[in-house]
Amino acid sequence: MKASILSDKDYQNGLFQNLKGEINTLLDHKGFETEFMEIGQGDLAFCMGCFGCWTKKPGECMVSDRMASINRKFVQSDVFIYLSPVVFGQFSANIKNALDRWIPNILPFFEVRPDGSTMHPSRYDALPKVIIIGYGDGLLEEDVQLFTDITKKHRRGVEVFVYQGEHEKISGEFSAMNFGKVGPEL
Repeated sequence: MKASILSDKDYQNGLFQNLKGEINTLLDHKGFETEFMEIGQGDLAFCMGCFGCWTKKPGECMVSDRMASINRKFVQSDVFIYLSPVVFGQFSANIKNALDRWIPNILPFFEVRPDGSTMHPSRYDALPKVIIIGYGDGLLEEDVQLFTDITKKHRRGVEVFVYQGEHEKISGEFSAMNFGKVGPEL
């Protein structure tokens, strides 16, 4: 099974290094082949909002940069993990940019969610299990809750938690999860 991890190379402090090591160990014990990818400021262009990924080149971004290979890794993975520092209760700018550039993986149509909000359906029948892990030292509870709430609001079925150096927490979270491809639910 394949796991891909995307992290922000501009925020790789000691806490990040511990998190990365723990995740690598946990995935190794579960039998995953793991690939780490890093993005930093200037590595990805911003989404132009041209919708060419829906109309001109369905499933492919019109911008030629590393995001094309990241999106391919996403679709080919069984598990895809985002590692982001929690910055004012949100993703870092680099991880947010990568998430914004994810739209070639969805269709231009709308579906209504059970809560009444709308969403775009997946382009693919099976997607990887998505895990988003925020990290930071001394985070306020409000920032942790905001990070969790916003992430879950925009992605159904995503596993999200915040790491502040608690080895037992990440080990427990990973032990409780089912890994592998999931359906097209976003």
